[in-house]
Amino acid sequence: MLQYAERLTDRQAADAVRGRIDWKYALGLQLADPGFDFSVLSEFRDRLIAHRLEQQILDAILAQCNKQGLLRAGGRARTDSTHPRHRLHP
Repeated sequence: MLQYAERLTDRQAADAVRGRIDWKYALGLQLADPGFDFSVLSEFRDRLIAHRLEQQILDAILAQCNKQGLLRAGGRARTDSTHPRHRLHP
């Protein structure tokens, strides 16, 4: 979410995790945390897609944002009709 909000590349986001206090705080990391290689982000996305978990993760993030009062109803909604919605059935 932070990477998307700031429109950062994977390399820039990994640098932000290593060097920015606000990112460390938001991610619950210690100030001395060394961060990670930028390739971890694309590998993570690849695993989500391979296991068809992208929608489940998005739903969990949106639920937490809603719970924290960060989302509100109303306004215009943007939809993407090119991406099918995948759901896992327990």
